[in-house]
Order: sequence, then C-alpha cells, then structure tokens
Amino acid sequence: MRIDLRYTEIGARRFSEAKGRININNNSTITSVDLVDDKVSIEFLFTSSYEPNVGEIRIKGNILVSDSKENIERTIKEWGRSGRKNLPADIAEDIHNAIISNCIMETVILAREIQLPSPVPVPKVSMKDRERSREGTESYIR
Repeated sequence: MRIDLRYTEIGARRFSEAKGRININNNSTITSVDLVDDKVSIEFLFTSSYEPNVGEIRIKGNILVSDSKENIERTIKEWGRSGRKNLPADIAEDIHNAIISNCIMETVILAREIQLPSPVPVPKVSMKDRERSREGTESYIR
C-alpha cells in the first residue's frame, strides 16, 4: 500500500490564554472516500481541540492510496456498505496512522506559533535523576 498525503487547509486559533489544567483531544476523521484513476481518494480532517475553550487546530487534507485492485474494491465497497462511515479495519488502521503521524508534527509547530501547549508531551530533562543514577558507580567507565 502506498499513501500520498497532502494538506488542503490548515488553521489554528487561540480563543483565550491557557490557564490551569487543559485537556487536549486529537482526532482524525475520514470525511469522504472515492475511486479516482484506480486509486482511493480519501478526504480527512484532523483536529487538536484545547478544552475548556482555549483553542483549536484543524488540518484538512487528501490521501491517495495505491494498492492492489482487491484492496481498492474492498475499501470502496465497505465505505458504501457502511453508510459512508467505515473502511476495512486493516486499511483504516494504516490510513489513520498516516494522518496522525503527519498531522501531529504540524500541530506541534502551529501550537508553538499561536502560544498553545504542545498537543503531545514534550520530553523533560532532570539533572536530579542523573546524579542519583551515578551513586555507587564510581568504578564504571563513562
């Protein structure tokens, strides 16, 4: 399976200052699925919502999926059969992982630009833990 992802719209809004505890919900939604030139064209929306009413980042895009004829037919058939709500589980997993892994990087940058907290945890350095881990290891080569 080959996945080509392109953004069609990117928006970030901060409604208020980030104070206290903020919940950040990241969500990917498939909005449409069509057959285009022996490929599956998938429209999606990725959102990072900051609650309570602090801000929102939205990314719309398109994915073109090249795959075997069988998988393409199965994808189109399942989308239609489910009332335009579902893809086959194995394909949906790959598609949502592609959306999230690409969009989450964009949302980190956009959040920084409009001064919202990062939508994913940022690693922290602690020098206290490092000093404790060295105790009793004077003979080790470092």
